[in-house]
Amino acid sequence: MAFRMGTRRKVDMRLQRFTMKRDYPDFECSMQNGSLVCKGKIQPTSMSAIYTVRITCGLDSAPVARVEDPALHPRSDGGKIPHTYADDQPCLYYPKRRDWTPERPISETIVPWLSLWLFYYEVWHVTGEWKGGGIHNGKEDPFPVEAISTSTTAIP
Repeated sequence: MAFRMGTRRKVDMRLQRFTMKRDYPDFECSMQNGSLVCKGKIQPTSMSAIYTVRITCGLDSAPVARVEDPALHPRSDGGKIPHTYADDQPCLYYPKRRDWTPERPISETIVPWLSLWLFYYEVWHVTGEWKGGGIHNGKEDPFPVEAISTSTTAIP
């Protein structure tokens, strides 16, 4: 079998676990029903809340990130949290644009994106405006350039 330049392999669950433990040693990671489940704490900025999060990733499925504590909540009763799916799961990337693919480690994508999403969630609670870019009514808002320098802090 010949090796083709430019082809990339899926990151298997052992490597996903290794990179998570390397990059976020305080996250607890285990295999459950063939999927990698990682649970840990994220604090987007030093002034932010500390969030307990769970990320589940299977070899043939997109990662699912959930905020377990504190629970996400809308700004008002009956309101909706922007950039979430129906079950308040954060929407971290636009699947049609293929920002995340199985060839990319979740420690280098999903965890920083979740931290950034939580940062914009906190800003939204204060301002009432979602500043994190994304898709709104079929139209793409530009992703703010300043977000690129935002760092992720995992809490021991």
